[in-house]
Amino acid sequence: MRIDTCLRTLTSLAASAPLLWASAVQAQRLTTERVAVGLNGSLFVTAPPGDTQRLFIAVKDGQILILDLTKGEILPTPFIDIAVESFAEQGLLGLAFHPDYEQTGHFFVHYSRPGDGNTVVARYTVSDKDPNVADPNSAVQLFVIDQPHDNHNGGWIGFGPRDGYLYVAMGDGGSGDDPDDRAQNIDDLLGKMLRIDVNGDDFPEDPHNNYAIPPTNPFVGREGRDEIWALGLRNPWRCSFDRLTGDLYVGDVGQEAREEIDFQPGDSRGGENYGWKCEEGTICGDEPSRFCKCGDENLVPPILDLERSDARCISGGYVYRGSAIPALAGTYFFADYLTRRVWSLRYDGREVSEFTDRTEELSSPGYDLRALASFGEDARGEVYICSTRGEIYRIVAAGPACEDIRKLKADCNGRGRVNAVVRLKNKLYDGQSVTLAVGDEEYEVDIRGRKAKLKVCCSQGVVTVELRDPQECRPPVDVECP
Repeated sequence: MRIDTCLRTLTSLAASAPLLWASAVQAQRLTTERVAVGLNGSLFVTAPPGDTQRLFIAVKDGQILILDLTKGEILPTPFIDIAVESFAEQGLLGLAFHPDYEQTGHFFVHYSRPGDGNTVVARYTVSDKDPNVADPNSAVQLFVIDQPHDNHNGGWIGFGPRDGYLYVAMGDGGSGDDPDDRAQNIDDLLGKMLRIDVNGDDFPEDPHNNYAIPPTNPFVGREGRDEIWALGLRNPWRCSFDRLTGDLYVGDVGQEAREEIDFQPGDSRGGENYGWKCEEGTICGDEPSRFCKCGDENLVPPILDLERSDARCISGGYVYRGSAIPALAGTYFFADYLTRRVWSLRYDGREVSEFTDRTEELSSPGYDLRALASFGEDARGEVYICSTRGEIYRIVAAGPACEDIRKLKADCNGRGRVNAVVRLKNKLYDGQSVTLAVGDEEYEVDIRGRKAKLKVCCSQGVVTVELRDPQECRPPVDVECP
């Protein structure tokens, strides 16, 4: 029986194995830039709606730190420091800002309670005097869920972009093979995706429960816990909404055979059963369940499952909806904590396409992408990678995107020499390079300011000059050398 090691080990324990799926050709090269270093156990990054100047970093031991994006500096005073149990897979695991944070000042956390390790979801409020410091005495407990073991806590929380409700990812309670069959038990909140209304209170006489049940939750008015939105999850460590479509992506950590990405469309009415422990990914689970059987028609298969040779501890990511790299719009990024791999894919609701291993291109020179526990978004929709080794990376273009290129021009000076010039719209890529092809030869050309220039001899006749990187940005130019 395997006890999960995803967060017990803060360094990768296994070398990656060859990816079995072919990578799609991408028009836009990517890399990463490190925006924070020297943290201890960073697990998640996010930002309040509309706040483009700050990034908030949740740390396993209970701190929330602020990265000033305008200065590239971590503020010296933590936003808040919450007492948590941080043994094994426990700690401060989730952070979400109220959709109306600018008016309410409310943010929400998912953490392990000191002493017993039980899950707490609570609300805090920012200080009236300093927007960079929260009021530590403002805590309001929404609920507590008993945890039988110290692993499989889930941990992600997030607000639905369409309904404004808070979604809470809960693991199956731990150990291995879900011994108490909790993920399929609709009278148990473990192994589920929960959905609650943080703006109401259906328990006014109970100080320990401060939330309301959305009336459209799938188990309202029938057997099962009203808080449940979806079931059949093992350890949904990291999840996310596509901010444009409202689609929900769930990275669910497997047992012994599969790591999976589950999907729920933005117009779902809830109630999906993702199969654990009857199924692990697309195969049958090792242990029987009292509530379902492998192959049941009502079980929702993952959009992607990876064998153990490729992934051992999946970290769900985000769909890119930023503005800096338009060619990436709709691309979902995710990673594996133990094999140190990063991938991307597109999903149109029917099939996966452009499944691509991004590990090499995102491993910038001097950076060692290890222990990739999480992804995150800033307020602009740019995507970040969060490592428990204390480093935060932003995914950026490795060179100019198509939208950055103003013109490709080429001519012949009459003496068998081609002159080619790539003109850019700004100086953001000064010092980087592009690839120009003259005939059958390729040349890597440095960008200086807003231009990249190439002078090269050619044979007589018509010669085609192409911009190869990014691909298909501009049509080729034919020049004639007499």
